Amino acid sequence: MMKAFWDKLDKKQRYYAAGVAIFVLAALILEFGLLPFWEAQGKIKQAVQTNQKKLGEIIRLDNEFALQEAKAAKVKRVMASRLADFSLFSYLEKKALQAAVKGNIKNMSSSRGTQTANFEESLIDIRLDKITIKQLTDFLYYAESPADLVRIKRVTVSKMKESPEYLSVQMQLASFQMLNPRQGGQ
Repeated sequence: MMKAFWDKLDKKQRYYAAGVAIFVLAALILEFGLLPFWEAQGKIKQAVQTNQKKLGEIIRLDNEFALQEAKAAKVKRVMASRLADFSLFSYLEKKALQAAVKGNIKNMSSSRGTQTANFEESLIDIRLDKITIKQLTDFLYYAESPADLVRIKRVTVSKMKESPEYLSVQMQLASFQMLNPRQGGQ
C-alpha cells in the first residue's frame, strides 16, 4: 500500500514527502530524545547545587557540634577535678573573705540558670555596698576562675550617695554543675 502510494507520486512530491518525513522524524527525536535529556540535565544540575548547599550547611553544623562537644568535654574535665561538694555560694563566700569584702555583702541569693541534659547553670546575685575600687578589683580577680568554671555574667557599679568615695556593686556570677542522672529527666 505504501509502495503504491509512493509510486504514484512524481519526483517533486517525493522530495516534499521525504522532507516532511525527515522533519517529523527530527521533531520526534527532538521532542522525545533531546528535550527530555536537556531537562533532566538541568534538573540534575539544580539538584547538585541544592545538595551542595545542604552539604555545606551539614559541614558547618558538624563543625559547630564538634566545637560544642569539645567545650562540653572540657567542662566535664574541670568538673571532675573540682571537689564533689563544690557550691558556687560557698566558693564566693571564700573569695569574698579572701578579698576582704565579706562584711560588705548586703545580699547574696542563688538561682538556676539554663539546664541541659547533663549540666545546670548555677547563678548567684550578690550585692556589695561600701567598697573601694581596689576591693572590687580584688574580689573580681579572686572570684572569676576559668579553672573552676566560675564567670562573671553581669556587673553594675554605682557610687554610693551617702559616701561618694565608696561603691555599690550588683553582680551576677555563674558556674556549671553536673546533674545527677535522676535530675536530668525531671
